[in-house]
Amino acid sequence: MSAINLNNDLRDILERISGMCSKIESMLSLCLDGFMKHKIVLIDEAREVSQAIHNEENELISLLSNKATKPDMDKELVKSMMAIVGHFELATNELDVVLQNVRVKVAEGVLFSDKGVNEISHLFRETLTVLKTTGDIILTKNDVLVKHLTDKYASLNQIVDAYSQEHEDRLIKGICQPKSSSLYLNIVDSLMKVVWHMKQAVNRFFGSR
Repeated sequence: MSAINLNNDLRDILERISGMCSKIESMLSLCLDGFMKHKIVLIDEAREVSQAIHNEENELISLLSNKATKPDMDKELVKSMMAIVGHFELATNELDVVLQNVRVKVAEGVLFSDKGVNEISHLFRETLTVLKTTGDIILTKNDVLVKHLTDKYASLNQIVDAYSQEHEDRLIKGICQPKSSSLYLNIVDSLMKVVWHMKQAVNRFFGSR
């Protein structure tokens, strides 16, 4: 079922779900800026966006639960929409972890190698692309975009595997310190979990057609 065939109530909710994805994108963008510019104020702004996302999740789940009680409602579609909201919530939880680690890095002046900074910033930007694509898919159910997202996830897994090997080399050579290593790994792990939740959300939604 395409978005344009939804009844008005569900279409409005679907637009809010897509908007929720845009908020997650905004949160991540602020976090990236905070990481690159070493500004805690940007991290705090991202935290405010995070709270707005969590509030939106509660409202959307409540709305969808109410819709599911109507006798003429497509309950499987409603369940799929609830699952998407759930994945977006979990993705936001992972970004909260990223925020915590970036905040520690900035507040304590923990240094990353130039290579480490480039790797993290690349993953940030790739995740932003995934978030934008996911929001578009929710509204359009475009098969081409879905394949692009699936391919992107596979590509990022390969990139992260390569990054992990290079990171281990930096540790062995003493280029990367233990504190930096912990923050680096936490950020990478959480960003990949965000991408995974986006992929799962899209897969669930496409299964409702």
